[in-house]
Amino acid sequence: MIDYETIARNNHSSGMNCAMAVYDALCCGDDSNKTEAPRPRTEGGKCGAVLAAEQYIREAGRTEKDIEEFERRFKEKYKYLTCAELRGKASGRCNDYVGLAASITGSMGIITKR
Repeated sequence: MIDYETIARNNHSSGMNCAMAVYDALCCGDDSNKTEAPRPRTEGGKCGAVLAAEQYIREAGRTEKDIEEFERRFKEKYKYLTCAELRGKASGRCNDYVGLAASITGSMGIITKR
């Protein structure tokens, strides 16, 4: 089993922004539907890690119900989805959000190609 959380955290620690770190970890090696990582905060101020996971979920052909499930699980841990709230009110750090976003997506059974 691939440890998407560790890959995403390492990507982030080595200089990728939050969105690129998650998107690259989830796509790792699968270029069939890969586009570009989203820009952080471009959709209602959402965290880049959240946006990247949601983009990957959509590109994998999943539904809005899957997006809602991802968001529910993310908020269960950190309560917020926006960068400003996560950085101002939540107890984690950006690398924690990156790791969680990749971990949740990996555990949802969405990633099939490797």
